[in-house]
Amino acid sequence: MMIVPRVLNNQQDQAGCLHVNYMESKDFSCAEFRHREKHLTNKVLLTTYLFVVILSGEKIFHSDQGDLHITAGNGLFAQKGAYLLSEINSSDTEYRSLAFFIDDSFISNFLLLHPPEHKTKPAGSPPTIFQIYSTPLLYKDTLAILPYFQHQSKHKQDLLALKLEELFLHILDNEQEGNFHLFLKDLYSSRKQNLLKLMETYYREPITISEIASLSGRSISTFKRDFRKLFNETPGRWINQRRLKHAKSLLISSDKNVSEICFEVGFNNISHFSQLFKKEFGSSPGELKKAKFDTN
Repeated sequence: MMIVPRVLNNQQDQAGCLHVNYMESKDFSCAEFRHREKHLTNKVLLTTYLFVVILSGEKIFHSDQGDLHITAGNGLFAQKGAYLLSEINSSDTEYRSLAFFIDDSFISNFLLLHPPEHKTKPAGSPPTIFQIYSTPLLYKDTLAILPYFQHQSKHKQDLLALKLEELFLHILDNEQEGNFHLFLKDLYSSRKQNLLKLMETYYREPITISEIASLSGRSISTFKRDFRKLFNETPGRWINQRRLKHAKSLLISSDKNVSEICFEVGFNNISHFSQLFKKEFGSSPGELKKAKFDTN
């Protein structure tokens, strides 16, 4: 599992198969990805909204909504908090994409400047992913962003914000039914997620308190305050206790060894896991596992 935050690094792997150009604006960031592998699979958890356009090659995104096959020129917009399994499939063509990692503030400002028309909302929960189809103007203006990776300007952040707003407006022009507008509105209005559901979803992931707060639609201070009101506990201690309870259940009910269970429930250090477990339950994971076999 790879956590995808808003802040990345310019990077290139030793084999030269991956290259990332990155730049940051006020309330979003942008990255150009290039891959030379013919097939590459990634599993990611988004901590921001993701807007991506495929420039060359193709990619398949697997999600709880099904599979989306995105070819060059097309793209998608995904909700923060979404799990995505993606596969690059590029036979003779280098895979290249432009990805925007977007904060709530940008969506809020866009909706204030361009409010959606009043129309009946489709029944059911809003989708977490919206597929975007290319137009000549959308594709041309996407390519126009690439020179900004190489050239500095004191107005760069403002210009990038205008460029991203322009891309959104092209999507609205192409999407006559207004569903993208409603999609953005639903994402923003439902951003303050239920804390219990959120914590039960992510407690096993290698995610920071700051990232969980962002997923919940709260500042860190508001998140901690709301969390203590609901759970009467700090987020860090609640996560550890929830992981330990899950580990105990697995030790009793499964044939997995201590090491497997340690990593499955979210810990990355077996010694630390064993210490916390013994402090919480009075015996080590190994002792509990041994006692289970002795009684069978």
